Amino acid sequence: MTTYTQKITLPTDNLQPIPDDKTGAQQLEEQLANSKVLYTLILDYEYGKGNLQNVALERNSLCFITANTGTVKVTYDINEFSVCSALDYTGAYSMILNFNLDTATNEISLTGEERYE
Repeated sequence: MTTYTQKITLPTDNLQPIPDDKTGAQQLEEQLANSKVLYTLILDYEYGKGNLQNVALERNSLCFITANTGTVKVTYDINEFSVCSALDYTGAYSMILNFNLDTATNEISLTGEERYE
């Protein structure tokens, strides 16, 4: 099984999100949506399957499990194109990412799904 993890350093003025703190959750969701890490993480999983497009965090999908852990959903498209095979197909996909917020370092770790090889 393979999993990939990427880290993001959050600004030090970031509110510490907790499950009951909607402002902190929205702020965290916005920072994740604006980062390039989502694209990189999904590319690690889907490498070689086609052209990765439209990687986006699904709004209001952030869900806390504990004060510092939870899940978030990412949506994306994979375009497969081959002139020789007359193939031009775009498929819509999604992945649930787990996150772990380290309040000591102000970093968030995003881990994708386990993939069997």
